[in-house]
Amino acid sequence: MKNTKRFINYLFTFATEGIFIGLMISIFCSYASHSSVYVPSSPSFTTNFSNLLNAFTASIILWAVTGIFFGFGSFIFTINHWSLLKKTVINFFTYYFGFVFLALLAGWVSLDLINFTKFTVIFVIIYLICWYYNYHKIAKEIANINHKIKKE
Repeated sequence: MKNTKRFINYLFTFATEGIFIGLMISIFCSYASHSSVYVPSSPSFTTNFSNLLNAFTASIILWAVTGIFFGFGSFIFTINHWSLLKKTVINFFTYYFGFVFLALLAGWVSLDLINFTKFTVIFVIIYLICWYYNYHKIAKEIANINHKIKKE
């Protein structure tokens, strides 16, 4: 029962984070495109729906699934008997292939070579920035813990 509650809590937290991030990105993109109307996703996605409300609802579901996917994917780094390199490589490819599927489903990227290459380059850059930030944040926390231990 305790694990079920923890799982549901993770599920809700990750979904909420995914929805929040998706909403912020979609608002930013709507402003960046100089639109006077909020559009929850790309035109290739929204035109698949009879109205914007249905497209928005589908976008929320996709953002939630994306948040859940990335949230649970982060648990790869909790596997203690793997090296950091192995965790990073498996995490990267898990995220990449999962996000490619979601991005294709949402119409955020098309399968033509130029757009897919741009998507991949942007994904790699964002992944590396996030990895670098987290690596140094954790290294700093470990250094602080080691410093406290040495004081005692």
